[in-house]
Amino acid sequence: MKQSQALKENPNVHRKSDEFGGKSPCQVAQLALAAPEEDTFDLIIRFVRVSTADEISRVCDVSGLPVQAKNEAILEFHNGNLDRCASILTEAAKQKQRESTRELSGDAGGKRMIKSDHGTYLRAYDGEWKVDLMRGNPDAWEHWYVEDWGCKVVFKAIHSPGRFLRALSCGNVDLVPTHPNGCPELLWKPFKNPDGTWSFLSTYGTWLSGHENGSVCCQWECKSWEKFNLPWW
Repeated sequence: MKQSQALKENPNVHRKSDEFGGKSPCQVAQLALAAPEEDTFDLIIRFVRVSTADEISRVCDVSGLPVQAKNEAILEFHNGNLDRCASILTEAAKQKQRESTRELSGDAGGKRMIKSDHGTYLRAYDGEWKVDLMRGNPDAWEHWYVEDWGCKVVFKAIHSPGRFLRALSCGNVDLVPTHPNGCPELLWKPFKNPDGTWSFLSTYGTWLSGHENGSVCCQWECKSWEKFNLPWW
């Protein structure tokens, strides 16, 4: 079935918000990328079936997928091969994920500082279970261990006992002593942006975000405040 025919014959195309709980196509794709590996294709094909070529293109750009994969997927979409389109997107996302995770956590034990677009550094408090952004020269509280955790990463603060950066469903971010095993809220998918910065996707399909006022949270859209540099320490 050609894409134009699919749009004409599928009444669900114009009811994306209802089907996906009010989320935009971009948000749905982010949720798909944040899903466990075995579920990724199922979520991507649902997205493809109710989207346009322009929406698929925008999601590819936001997610940083290779241009070649984007073009191949859109070509299959125009030819009516929606399953093939979803397969290309899924494999490209998985491959990017594998490469990003290896690059970020493989060298030097993943000893990194997390520097925001505002020039501030992610800080883990010692006596409290909270984080914020610190302005000025970074010190020990701004030191993190970025550890590989099955094609995702965890952020471990330098303090002892160990504590990890956690994303909450409400959009807040905090620290917990919970071990990452069996706790998906501690797992982040790293994405390397074309400008060399990094963005991190939570299990809820939201992006780690650093605000001008020093607060840290998670946002649906990935813009400049959701991009970080990762200098060594």
